Amino acid sequence: MKDSEIIRRCIKKNKKAWVLFIQKYSRLIYWAITKRLSISGFKLNQADIEDIFQEVLLTILKGDKLLQLKDIKFLPGWLSMVASNKTVDYMRDKEYRKQNLIVDIPEFKDYSFEQELLTRDKITVIKNIIDTLPDKEKIIICLNILEEKTHKEIAQIMGMPINTVSTIVARTKEKIKKKLEKTDSGYVF
Repeated sequence: MKDSEIIRRCIKKNKKAWVLFIQKYSRLIYWAITKRLSISGFKLNQADIEDIFQEVLLTILKGDKLLQLKDIKFLPGWLSMVASNKTVDYMRDKEYRKQNLIVDIPEFKDYSFEQELLTRDKITVIKNIIDTLPDKEKIIICLNILEEKTHKEIAQIMGMPINTVSTIVARTKEKIKKKLEKTDSGYVF
């Protein structure tokens, strides 16, 4: 069965299509989760990774996320982005729960802790800006920045010429930079 047919049937909540979807794309989803974890240096056990995997699938199924997919050729990049975002959400939630269990007032005076807060704030601002981008730009810039994919790898995933990818990355980074400057946050991209 072609990908487009699998997606069409998944949107209609066909159980067999979902089984095919999971069989076909579970390796990619796991790869995106573990790649995001390795980039961040965040250590999770296999049960946590399974939880994230289930969250990704539930988000796609329950949230009718496949309706957002405008072109089937973007599916691998789109899935990688969804899995990466769910991984980041999971890490934040886990870190938030851990920090709420241990409240140490002197930590707030620690310079490295302040730097961490500023870094998190900057990431949030950039993520919000990225969320406003058109889908193609969003997928490409997330693959480039978050997944650390080369322009050549992105071109292969997206089925586009490498020059087009390079142009989109450069223009999108410039857009993000200009929007950051407008936020008066003082951040530089």
